[in-house]
Amino acid sequence: MATKHPLSFENIKQRLEEYPVPQAELVLGIGRGGANPAKMVAEKLGARLLVVKVNYRDDHNYPQRESPTLLEDLDIPLEQGSKILLVDDVSVTGKTLKKVKENLNGYQVITLVFKGKADHVLFPEIQTCVEWPWSRQDSTLAEESKDRRIFLKSLAGLTAGMMLPLSANPIIDNLGSSLSKVNQTEKDRLGDLLPLRKFGKTGISVTMLGLGGAHIARMSEKEAQKTIETALAGGVRFFDNAESYGNGLAETRYGMFLTPNYRDIAFIQSKTTATTGRTAKEHLEGTLKRMKTDYLDLWFFHAVGSPSDVDNRIKNGVLDVVIEAQKSGKVRFVGFSGHADYKAHLRMLERTEELQVCQMPINAFDPNYKSFINNVLPKLIEKNIAPIAMKTLANGGFFGGTSHFMHGDKPKIVPNALSVEEALYFSWSLPISVLVTGADNASMLQEKINLAKEFKAFDEKKRMQLVDKVAGFDGRFVEYYKS
Repeated sequence: MATKHPLSFENIKQRLEEYPVPQAELVLGIGRGGANPAKMVAEKLGARLLVVKVNYRDDHNYPQRESPTLLEDLDIPLEQGSKILLVDDVSVTGKTLKKVKENLNGYQVITLVFKGKADHVLFPEIQTCVEWPWSRQDSTLAEESKDRRIFLKSLAGLTAGMMLPLSANPIIDNLGSSLSKVNQTEKDRLGDLLPLRKFGKTGISVTMLGLGGAHIARMSEKEAQKTIETALAGGVRFFDNAESYGNGLAETRYGMFLTPNYRDIAFIQSKTTATTGRTAKEHLEGTLKRMKTDYLDLWFFHAVGSPSDVDNRIKNGVLDVVIEAQKSGKVRFVGFSGHADYKAHLRMLERTEELQVCQMPINAFDPNYKSFINNVLPKLIEKNIAPIAMKTLANGGFFGGTSHFMHGDKPKIVPNALSVEEALYFSWSLPISVLVTGADNASMLQEKINLAKEFKAFDEKKRMQLVDKVAGFDGRFVEYYKS
């Protein structure tokens, strides 16, 4: 077998420092192979980072398909004509680069690879196979995660502290007589609410289950209306959305079926992917118009992807616009979200003390792979920032999918290792304020509502059993959205 040429992070960083990498507004990494190179390039440029999921070869570099296939639609948050730097680790035939470029019509696309053929090649002198440093790093993740999972053992009182003292709440009932109780479930003009949880330092409470907006844009109009009405009837009062969901369609449907009759009882959040203050202002005005409301309960920096992405958006005035929106009354509370890299969340927490809410992946597999739970959640609790859980089923990853919203043919955590109930109860057993669920339809949402009503918290032993039970799955497939 031919010897692979070893490269270290130091080798690559030194070459990147010396190489005239072309400027671009977005660095787009290709698949698993391109994720780490793209991240390093984005850090150098201070540019935004996205990773597109492409499937062609397996871990042994054998083709799995006749040609490269995009596993998700490209959602580029830039105007036509913007410069995009397309990055991969290796390009031999150029088929993958070509496939992605075909989906970037209207943009100025430049290609860069660390080895092979492209517009720019970082190591043109290397003609053999390469042993990449992130491959060696991935092999140690499982062992490292065992050390970091110690945080899970310290949660016994934290989750209980999030819950309001309602008699129907099994967590509070187990805490003994030191907590005062009320004799009825919270109600509003539509009826009983799902159990409430504290929402960080905002001083308010929210229902433990929230409706995700991304799936609302994917439904028929009739099913979207039915799903929103099912949420309301089931006691859900937290409604998630973003201007990027369906290019505004999800927000439009909230404006059709939620705000006209239920704005007074609905907590509504939306998000902006803007990388400049000017675009953020435009997004907010569009969001308010589509949802037919003059204010949001919560507005986010959406999908922060890396520390450099955070720095770049703050430098370009997005944080200033978010804070000004709160001061003006157009937004009650402000926060940030992301699912790619927990280091982006840590950077945001370093850069500002003015945000009150954070949305991120929270699921039973996360402690085993590039963990938000282990690395970010303790800091949120320390700062009293409200944690919102998303991707509690890994956005299809628990069902063998490797692209957003989809099931697939990879090993399935559900039902092979966990039930849906176990997966959701794991997340609710952590100190989160609300679990946002992406339901494909109204009946699927009703299933989650029923689970919320019957929720009983898992103790430390049960939580750790579930984490260990799924530890053998490959994080690159399960949580494919992490870079």
